[in-house]
Amino acid sequence: MIKFLKKLIFFPFRKVSRNARKTNWSTERNRKRVGKSLFFLAIALFTVFIFRFVWLITVNHVGGTNLTTMAKSNYQSTVTVQAKRGTIYDRTGAATAVDSSTYTIYAVIDKTQVDSNGNPLYIDKKDFTKVEDFLNSKLGIDRDLIKKQLNSKLKQVQFGPKGSDISLEKMKEIQKAAENEKIVGLGFTANISRSYPFGNFASQFIGIARPKDENGTQALKGDMGLEKAFNNVLSGENGKETYQKDIYGRPIPGTTKVIEPVKNGQDVYTTLDAQLQRNLEGYMDKAATDTGAQQLSGTLVDAHTGEILATSQRPTYTATTINDAEKQKYFTWNSLLSQSAFEPGSTFKTFLMAGALDSGKVNLNETYQRKLQVYDTTINDWDVTENKSYTLPETVTYAQGFALSSNIGMSKIEMNMGNDLWGSYLNKFKFGLKVRAGLDGENPGALPSSNAVTQIQSSFGQGVAVTPLQLIRGWTAIAGNGTMLEPHIVSKVVDPNTKTSLTSKAEVVGHPVSNDAASGVRDLMLTVNTDPVYGTSYSTSGDSEQNLAAGPLFMVNGEPAAVKTGTAQIASTTGGYMTGSQDYLYSAVVMYPAKNPDFIFYMNVKIPTESWTLKYIARVANPLLTSAEAMKNDLSVSADTDTKAGKVTIENYKGKDSGDTADSLRRTVLSPVIIGTGAKVTAQSIAEGEKVSANSRILLLTNDKDQVMPDMYDWSKKEVEQLANWFGIKVTYEGSGNKVLTQSIETSTNVKKGQTLTVKMGN
Repeated sequence: MIKFLKKLIFFPFRKVSRNARKTNWSTERNRKRVGKSLFFLAIALFTVFIFRFVWLITVNHVGGTNLTTMAKSNYQSTVTVQAKRGTIYDRTGAATAVDSSTYTIYAVIDKTQVDSNGNPLYIDKKDFTKVEDFLNSKLGIDRDLIKKQLNSKLKQVQFGPKGSDISLEKMKEIQKAAENEKIVGLGFTANISRSYPFGNFASQFIGIARPKDENGTQALKGDMGLEKAFNNVLSGENGKETYQKDIYGRPIPGTTKVIEPVKNGQDVYTTLDAQLQRNLEGYMDKAATDTGAQQLSGTLVDAHTGEILATSQRPTYTATTINDAEKQKYFTWNSLLSQSAFEPGSTFKTFLMAGALDSGKVNLNETYQRKLQVYDTTINDWDVTENKSYTLPETVTYAQGFALSSNIGMSKIEMNMGNDLWGSYLNKFKFGLKVRAGLDGENPGALPSSNAVTQIQSSFGQGVAVTPLQLIRGWTAIAGNGTMLEPHIVSKVVDPNTKTSLTSKAEVVGHPVSNDAASGVRDLMLTVNTDPVYGTSYSTSGDSEQNLAAGPLFMVNGEPAAVKTGTAQIASTTGGYMTGSQDYLYSAVVMYPAKNPDFIFYMNVKIPTESWTLKYIARVANPLLTSAEAMKNDLSVSADTDTKAGKVTIENYKGKDSGDTADSLRRTVLSPVIIGTGAKVTAQSIAEGEKVSANSRILLLTNDKDQVMPDMYDWSKKEVEQLANWFGIKVTYEGSGNKVLTQSIETSTNVKKGQTLTVKMGN
C-alpha cells in the first residue's frame, strides 16, 4: 500500500522527466506540464475523499465497527443498575436475610506497581514470610497455599475459600493490622452477598442465597429453603442508565437518563417470630447435646391461623459454617419440616381416634383384651414383657388404651371402622397430598398400601409416611373443633416499587371431623398427660430440672397441656425395621390450652444415644409454650409496612403443571385448590387477566381421569357452581348463608355426570 502511494505521488514528476528527455522541452513548458498534472491529481484525490466521506456517513460502519456506537462511547456510557434483592423478615419486621457486601483479599506481586513517588505497591519477596504469618494468623489460610500463591508468576493472587466471604468488620480489622505491621500489597475486592443477622435461625427453613453469574453480571440467587422457593419474588429486574462523561471519563452531573427502570425484589415477611425462634434454637441446642440424637426437629404453630411461629432442626448450619456443614454426622440439607417423610408412630393415633369418634365406630367405655393376631402378624403394646404379658392391666377401656398408647386398641378400632372408612378419613385429613405452603421440594409422603396388615398398622402410625407439615395441617382440625387450616409460612409480601402489600389470612381447607369428635380427642390427649396409671406423659418422678413434682410432664403456666406421645419404629435400609434398643423416632404433639388451644407444638427425636426420657421434649415444649402464651396478644399484630393492599393479576394456567402452579400461586398469597390428581391444569375458576385480592381462592381443574369430590367446606356458592359446571352435576341448596357447611357427596369419592349434590349453606 505504501509503495503504491509513493508511485501515485511521484508519477507526475517521473512522467514529466521522461517527456522532457524525449521532447527537449524548455523549463517553463515543463513547469506548466507539472502544474496541470498536479491539478488533476488533486481533483482526483479530493473526489476520492468526498466519496469516502459520503460513504461513511451513509453506511456508518468501518469493517465491523459501528461509528455511531464508537463515537458515543467517547462521551456517553450505558451502565446496568443492579436490582436489590428483597429482604426476608420475621413477622414483626426484624430482618433475617438482607443484602450485604463481603470481601475477598488479594495480594499484588507485580513489581511494576508503584506509586507516583516510586514506592512499591506490591509485596516484596523479602516480606513473603511476614505476609504468610499475617494471613495465617488473621484468616487461618493454609501456609502452603499462601507460599504457592506468592511465588506464582501471576501479577495478582487470591487465597481460596478462607480468603473470601470476609465481613466488613473483619476486612477493616485486617486493613488496620496490615497498616500497623507496615505490610503493603494487600487489597480487597467487594462482592455482593447475603447476610443472616441472627446466625442460627431456622437455617434449613430460611435457606441461603449466593452470588451467581447471570448475563455477565453477578446476582444473588436462592440455593435452598425460602430463599430458593421465593427466588422469583425476592429477585428484582436490573435497570439501565446512560450518562455523558467528560474527556477524563467522569460522569457529567445532570446528564443521567433512565433507559430501563430498576425493579427491586419484593420483601417477604415470614410467619416466624424472632423471639420465639431464638428461644427454640437455644432449647434445641440443649436437647441435641442432652440426647445425643442423630436428628431432631421441632415446630410451633398458631392453632387459630395455621402460621408457623418457630421451626428448627439439628444438625443445622449458619451462613458462616455452611461450608463445613456436611462434616456433621447425620447432617441433611433437607428441611425436616417439609422435605423428609417418615413413619410418625403413635402421635398418628389422634387421627384414628378422631375418625372413629366422628363416625361413631368406638365406644370409649367399652373394654378390650390386649391380645391381637392379624394374619401372620402379632400386634403388641409397648409394655409387653418377655413372657408376653403386660406391666399394665391387660383389659382396659378404649379411652384408657388411648392414654397408654395401645397399638392393639387402635388396631381393633381400625378393624371395626374398616379399611375404606379409615382410608376416607386419611383422605379428609389430606395425607398423601402436599401442603403446598410455597416451600421448595416438598415431600408428599405416602398412604398405607392395600396390604391388610399395613392398613391396620397405619392406625398407630406405621406403614404410612408423613411430614411434620402434613401432621400440623391435620392437627389444626383437632385443635380447631374440626376446621382444618393450611399451614402458612408467609404473613405478608411487600412490593417496594408500588408500595403495595399482600397480607395472608387464615385459610380453611376442610372440615374432616365434627366439633364433638375434635373436642373428644383433645379430652383424651389431656388424659395422656394427667392419668397417673395409663398416661404416657405422666411422670411419677417429676423433673427437677423444670422444678416439676410428680404429675403431668407437660405443664404450661401451672396447667397440664393436651398431649400425644409417640415411639415409632424406623425402617432399615436392609429391609424391615431397625432393632437397636433405642432405634426409634420419639415424638410428642402438645396443644395448649387443652380446652381451646392457642398453640400446637410438635417435636421428634431420632435415635438418641443417651437413655431416653420424654423429659427431653418437655424441656423444650414447656418453656416455649409458656413464652408463646405470654406473647399471644403481640402475635396477632403483624409488622406495619405503611403500604396499601395490592392485587394479583391472574395468568393463563391451562396446560401448566398443576402442583407447580399451586406453589407459585401460594407465593403470591392466593389460595389455590387443586381439583383431582392430574398433572396438568385444564381449567381455572378465575379468568386470565383478572386482578384479585390476597387470599382469593382459585380452583384448578386437572386432567384426572376420574372426577373426585373435594372438601368444599367454607366454599362460596359461586365456587360450588363452578365445580358443578365442570363435573356436570346438579346442585340443590339448603339453609342460607355465604359458606358451605356440609355436602351430600363425601370428600374423595368419585362423582358421575348427572349426579345431584346437596349443599348446606351457613356462616
